[in-house]
Amino acid sequence: MRLRSHAAVLVLQAVVAVLVVAVAGVPAQAAPPPPGSDVDPYNPGLIYRTETSRPVSAPSTTVYVACPANYRPLGGGVELLGATNQVIIVRSEPVHSDTENGFFAAAAERADLPGGNYAGYWQLRVTAVCGPNYPNLTYVHDTMAASSFGTKHALAVCPPGRTRVGMGAAIHAASRAVRFDFLGFGIFAPPGIIYPEVPNSVRAIAGELPSGTSEMWNLTAVAVCATPPDDVVFTNLRSVHGYYIEDGEYVYYDVVYDERCGGWKPENHSYVIAVGAGQDGDSGEVNLEWFIDTDDHELATMHRHLDSGGYSGEPMGNYHSVICVRKA
Repeated sequence: MRLRSHAAVLVLQAVVAVLVVAVAGVPAQAAPPPPGSDVDPYNPGLIYRTETSRPVSAPSTTVYVACPANYRPLGGGVELLGATNQVIIVRSEPVHSDTENGFFAAAAERADLPGGNYAGYWQLRVTAVCGPNYPNLTYVHDTMAASSFGTKHALAVCPPGRTRVGMGAAIHAASRAVRFDFLGFGIFAPPGIIYPEVPNSVRAIAGELPSGTSEMWNLTAVAVCATPPDDVVFTNLRSVHGYYIEDGEYVYYDVVYDERCGGWKPENHSYVIAVGAGQDGDSGEVNLEWFIDTDDHELATMHRHLDSGGYSGEPMGNYHSVICVRKA
């Protein structure tokens, strides 16, 4: 895991700029394919497809990224551009049916914004991860009953003997007043509750914004399950990040967490299939996004954005869940 700050990113950009100038006079050579590209020799059979929606200032938008024929959607990621906590992700879901074969992402402007809308323009950058039709590949859904209850929890569990090879979730709400608290796997422990780890499962939790809503809504968790072939190995990364204490007070910031499949050694080639994010403070009070690096498909990123005025609820930790695969 690496924790980034905006200052660190600016420093990195400055260093890269210096390096580009220093080698400008060197004759050009063929560059190796980027990690995880379709022609990468280490790639264990994945195809990555990224699409960016057009800039909008609208209540909601949906992006569908289709997988090629003979490939199946396993997972993906969603990145917000032009917005932080003003827009909430409400869908990050691989779908395979008679009519659809790809990854859906959707986001909505928060209903509790001044005037009910966000004045700025924003986009979604969506990456779909498409893989082979693994043996016994199936999509398991767990959908909660619709209600106006403030927080909902869904758990999709793979059939016995099958491995979790992808994941996703979707919030079904018309009110634009519900957002994700968690998408991923492992033990999850919000205040006063412990959700135990369930092997080969996908957990989704969503909560209403502090303003609440009286409308009915529900939640779906999706586990993509299969029997892995002998020539690939699936692994799972899950990290938990705590809070800061300054002068005896809990302190929170907007932060960026990176997780690299295979660790941070460049020779350990392992690739992201799916990514999720979570927070275990007060439900519905922190904005999350999760995505795959478009230039380096071994890297998954989680953003935590605080609402205006910061966060002051129950002590909060952050969860980053990443499913990885490599050649055996």
